[in-house]
Amino acid sequence: MTEATSILARAADVGATAFDVARLALAVAGLLFALYVVVLGALVLAAQRRRR
Repeated sequence: MTEATSILARAADVGATAFDVARLALAVAGLLFALYVVVLGALVLAAQRRRR
């Protein structure tokens, strides 16, 4: 393996790791958004029940 091939292999590994981290971050952001929507819906329902 030449040095250029080694550098390319390392760059590919770093790119794959960065992609995995970004995918994990998007998954966490999606879960947090879903939690936000559920909590917001619960608060709206609680506010409507209290008014009646």
